[in-house]
Amino acid sequence: MRNLFFAVCCLVTTSVYAGSNLSDGKFGPDSIECIKNRSVYREFVKQKNYDDAEKPWRWAYANCPASSKNIFIDGAKILKHKIKQAKGNVELTNTLVDSLMAMYDLRIELFGQQEYVQGLKGGDMMKYQKDKLEEAFSYLKYSVSSLQNKSKATALYAYFQASTRKYKANSFEKTDVLEVYSEVSDYLDYNIENNSKYSKTYAKARTKVEKLFVPFATCEDLIVMFDAKYKESPDDLVLLKRISKVLDNKNCKDAKVYFDASAKLHAIEPSANSAYNMGNLSLQKNKSNEAIGYYNQALEMSNSENDKGLYYYGLSGAYFKSGNFQKARSMAYKSIDLLPNWGKPFILIGDIYAASANKCGENAFEIGMVYSASIDKFKKAKSVDASMTDLADKKIASYSKYLPSNEDAFFSGSKDGESYTIGCWINETTRVRIK
Repeated sequence: MRNLFFAVCCLVTTSVYAGSNLSDGKFGPDSIECIKNRSVYREFVKQKNYDDAEKPWRWAYANCPASSKNIFIDGAKILKHKIKQAKGNVELTNTLVDSLMAMYDLRIELFGQQEYVQGLKGGDMMKYQKDKLEEAFSYLKYSVSSLQNKSKATALYAYFQASTRKYKANSFEKTDVLEVYSEVSDYLDYNIENNSKYSKTYAKARTKVEKLFVPFATCEDLIVMFDAKYKESPDDLVLLKRISKVLDNKNCKDAKVYFDASAKLHAIEPSANSAYNMGNLSLQKNKSNEAIGYYNQALEMSNSENDKGLYYYGLSGAYFKSGNFQKARSMAYKSIDLLPNWGKPFILIGDIYAASANKCGENAFEIGMVYSASIDKFKKAKSVDASMTDLADKKIASYSKYLPSNEDAFFSGSKDGESYTIGCWINETTRVRIK
């Protein structure tokens, strides 16, 4: 009964106070009592002792709500505690929830921040008033659209949650859900990357959003939506970034719209990273000459030795695909110089040698020795980088089939284990290996 009186009291107080002319000032009729009750209840709230905080907080809320925004921030914690305690008592719960919603309205009237507070209100409506989906969605949409990257993590999750519920209620199309997802995903990623203080909170919200997104998470649906939007607004920078980020996160990078948006984004805001991304995309589409150009751009714009190591590796792959094996090896060694403990460049050199076997050998023995040089690189890869062991071993097993036989070695005048220098463009010494 006491809790019900408390909740009704809050509703009445809010209504009466909201209609007053604030003639008593922000500290109400008794400023000393206001400060005393605020101080007492705040100490209890800091200890998460919401039961003992209730009475002094109720006095402050009823008599001097304009004196501090903390009365509303702490009041939400106290009311939610009461709602949890009232579980099973429908009448009391509904009254407490109504008090919470009325308190948000009064907070806006006294302290503003409508965009932010409506995000809080919409999120709590999703939790406590599931029958008010449309109203909750409206509050959340207004909040997120207004605050964008400054939106609270809980509001972003609740906004997407509301969109999925609207879809289930047949009041939303799938494309609408995808659009909300792309918007929310963009703001979550921004805060995960840039909001160091609350990045973990946004990361948790991102996990919850992704879990809800599973039934909608098809590249086909995302591509159809973004393709239409891109055709409508091909120069919209926000859209270009969103297309690039969402399709990248969902591994939908084969789409033409992803390539086109990434290329345009790079043209508008060129950076070493965007040039590298375009190099990778061009290479995937077998546009090796374009890839070479992009990787060189990345190298010119980068000040990071580690990043340059990656870019040289990409450039090596582009030259390899273009058929310029000698240049490909040269770029791979530049990558190794910068990243000596990374095994991938050695793997790539091994593949380049293997691709040259028939060009650099006139008989079975000579061809086999090029494969031996290739195996040297695979062994080197796993010696400097243990993560390359499985891949290197698979390649060694695969290329060992092409090593010379005893008969090939005999007719060439060579023996197993001897040194042998390969000519051609490779010009490297390996050892005779017999399969």
